[in-house]
Amino acid sequence: MRVLDRLLFGKAPLQDFFGNPRFELVEGDATDILKLIEAMQGASAVVHLAGLVGDPACAVDESFTRHANVFATRLIKKAAQSLGVRRFVFASSCSVYGINPAEASETSELNPVSLYARTKVESEREFLPDADEDFCVTTLRFATVFGHSRRPRFDLVANLFTAQAVNDGRITLMGPSQWRPFVHVRDLARAIVAVLDADPERMRGQVFNVGDRRLNMTIGQLARLVQETVSRARRVEVVELPSKDLRNYAVSFEKIRRELGFEAETLMETGIDEIVAEFNKGTYGHYKDPIYSNLAMTKRALPAFRRGTAHLYEPVVEAAGPRSRDGLGNGAGPAAPHVEHVLDAGPEDRLVAGLGSAVVLL
Repeated sequence: MRVLDRLLFGKAPLQDFFGNPRFELVEGDATDILKLIEAMQGASAVVHLAGLVGDPACAVDESFTRHANVFATRLIKKAAQSLGVRRFVFASSCSVYGINPAEASETSELNPVSLYARTKVESEREFLPDADEDFCVTTLRFATVFGHSRRPRFDLVANLFTAQAVNDGRITLMGPSQWRPFVHVRDLARAIVAVLDADPERMRGQVFNVGDRRLNMTIGQLARLVQETVSRARRVEVVELPSKDLRNYAVSFEKIRRELGFEAETLMETGIDEIVAEFNKGTYGHYKDPIYSNLAMTKRALPAFRRGTAHLYEPVVEAAGPRSRDGLGNGAGPAAPHVEHVLDAGPEDRLVAGLGSAVVLL
């Protein structure tokens, strides 16, 4: 497996894979055509995970967002077709449903309410006109991700609530009646592997929502679940504040269950327990550190982008706090907690390391 990554978050999230002869890293930006060609040579499949993720990060600068999300997708697609890549998996988002009074399926009307969601809709449409028999595209609309990973995010609502509960004893709740679908990061990776393992003819032109109906819940239900879980160790209060977020949608995952037999293996309670355990082990730094926030890291990357230099994204390698031990002396930093040896990792484990930041080529 070959990964093309700009390394905005440094090399730590990939550190566990560097000794694997089946893993190769190409350091570069997904909008650099020379790097794309280098990375795609000989690839049979491309998993396009690169881009800016999340409404707050994408709202910072529209030009930057469109460059990273729409232009990059167009370029990656053209490069893949030109180099004879047969399989292409595009990472989209359930955010495309925006505000939806009914449970949204893959055929529901799209109603994006943010720039992030609009760039995902526009990127999906890049693949609609293609009838190339030698180019099989599958679009995966991911639910809101939660759970522990090598570079965790604490700007995702489930992880944020858990971090607030563990560290502050106080959950800040906004929009308690809004519905959201969720999926654990390992299950997200499992879904990608399931698509790549399936018959290409069955996957051609398909769109799948990725999640599990058991993980549809309101923000208020999520806050109570985190409160109940963490309250076993300390007192946790929930403080409600006004919300400007208009999104409200539950999602149907019947299609991916029917076509691929996919159901989530990790439910919310387990994901919360994982984050609590990692905090207790000292794996993470302070959850408000910029390394854990896509919004903060986007703001750091913007000056270089605006200068129009070749270095669009500045690698971030400073420590975010206490480091985990993984046999690398003083540890690999908070983005790379101790995990199983890479040689024992399954395909979904290998994919988790690059989610949200890279183009993965197989």
